[in-house]
Amino acid sequence: MRSIRQLVLCVLLAACAHAFALDNLNMHVRTQRFLDSEKNTIIHVDYQIPYNNLVFLAHKGGYFAEVDVVVEVVEQDSVVFSQAIRDNIGISNKDDARSAKTYLNRASFNLSGKAYEFRFRATDLNSQRIFAWSFPAEPLPPESLLSDLELCSAVRPDSSSYLGKFHRGNTLYKTQPSLIFDKTESDFVNLFFEVYTREAQRNESSLLVLTVEQDSVIVSDDYLDFNPDGDIDRITLKIPLSELKPGKYSGSLMLQLGEQSAERDFDFFVTEPKQENYSIFPNPDDDFQLLRYFIAGGLTTDWKNYDEPTKRRYVSQTWKYWAQSNNMNTQMMLDRISERVDYANRFFGHFEPGWTTDRGRIHIRNGKPDEITSDTSSDETRFVRKDYQIWKYSSGINAVYLFVDLQLNGNYKLLYVSNDDRENTNPDYLRYLGEDFDTSLLDN
Repeated sequence: MRSIRQLVLCVLLAACAHAFALDNLNMHVRTQRFLDSEKNTIIHVDYQIPYNNLVFLAHKGGYFAEVDVVVEVVEQDSVVFSQAIRDNIGISNKDDARSAKTYLNRASFNLSGKAYEFRFRATDLNSQRIFAWSFPAEPLPPESLLSDLELCSAVRPDSSSYLGKFHRGNTLYKTQPSLIFDKTESDFVNLFFEVYTREAQRNESSLLVLTVEQDSVIVSDDYLDFNPDGDIDRITLKIPLSELKPGKYSGSLMLQLGEQSAERDFDFFVTEPKQENYSIFPNPDDDFQLLRYFIAGGLTTDWKNYDEPTKRRYVSQTWKYWAQSNNMNTQMMLDRISERVDYANRFFGHFEPGWTTDRGRIHIRNGKPDEITSDTSSDETRFVRKDYQIWKYSSGINAVYLFVDLQLNGNYKLLYVSNDDRENTNPDYLRYLGEDFDTSLLDN
């Protein structure tokens, strides 16, 4: 029993060490051993790669990553068997590359009564980042009562080819090599295992005891009657996640069969997604003003009555709602807006931040114009000659904007606009340019 616990501990420690190595490919690997009908050991090597750790390249309307995996079975430093796998991982939405989604695969091997060393190596071909890991593997004794435990995020009927290596009959057992379970994505930690009995044992009283604890405090302790039904019984026990707090949990499964017993230990982690806080500025009042650039109406009229935490929640939820309404990823959208805010502050600011100016507002909403005309008004104007700019957008909105430096201080004011219902034209804009101003310059 101690050797099994040490094996599991080595597996967990090695996986964690590699998972957090910043210069390496980040992935999770976990092994489970089962006996077949001939009492030979089958070992599954399951690996899970987060999409956000891979490099996806655009190709033929999609985005693809390629990972080369090599698993070597070693005996006394000699490779006795090697299996190579090429994982082609495709996504249609580039936002998935930054998501929490993962890729899952499995390699399976027969252990012919000996202990081996396994060497696992994965290479992301697009980034050349590498994950390397080695671990000892011993076969289960033929007289074992229990297999190893397989922790699954989902166990459900599925007769499709989806994750075909993880099917048993018409049931999908989606393993979770990371041992991390998100309460918003999984209702249970599904504990799958096999019980091996002989015919003479099937009349003996039997009991399964499942214990889960956190920080040495037992949070659940279940006693389950068990009646062996054949040489191999496949069992799935469910640990509800709804009442578990985020953190690390340790558990044990004990089988008592007559005078014989067997036990397996396991660990898992429960997470809840952090509250998303979407914003551009440290001050939520600035975000609220910025939101007005994109949302013409519908913003709250009670803003001044909100305390700061409420303001931050409102801003975050409104940015998220606006992005989703426009079929955009919220964080990527905010990154783009932040870049435009920075640009406006660098080039349009004077006595006030550039993002609050008329040119800053139009740039933040629409990006850089396709065409800019800069000139000075003629002597025919009633005022002193003034600099002006005409911005034209030739794609999308096809809008035209005329800005005039009314106060001769570099803070250009928007006086004329076409094809943009959010902005207004000053009906006297020609007073500032002169009656001889060529209005055809405003054509698009």
